[in-house]
Amino acid sequence: MINLRIDEEDVVLDASGHVFHQGEPFTGVTVATSQDGRVVSTHSYFAGYPDGPYQEWRSPDLLRKEGQMRNGIPIGTHREWHPNGQIATESDFDDHGSQVDFRAWDENGIQI
Repeated sequence: MINLRIDEEDVVLDASGHVFHQGEPFTGVTVATSQDGRVVSTHSYFAGYPDGPYQEWRSPDLLRKEGQMRNGIPIGTHREWHPNGQIATESDFDDHGSQVDFRAWDENGIQI
């Protein structure tokens, strides 16, 4: 299997949510970078569907969100963080993409 990493700007998203590269459903990882070259997100795809891990960063050492996709649906635990680095939400999904649990915290780490 070829593990292709390309710039996020080199793919096309169609109306159904499929991702294409050079006219073909994309398999690999897209990488988005800031103007200074810092990686700000990575998203994995298989045959045009979100499939595998994704991560988005606020800064090199501060995540914005992360999770895992399979065939275009969320699975496992997905997390988001407040700008101060405190966890904001955790959403748990089963293998069919149904949300089975959700937790949220304020910017001070107090569960809400």
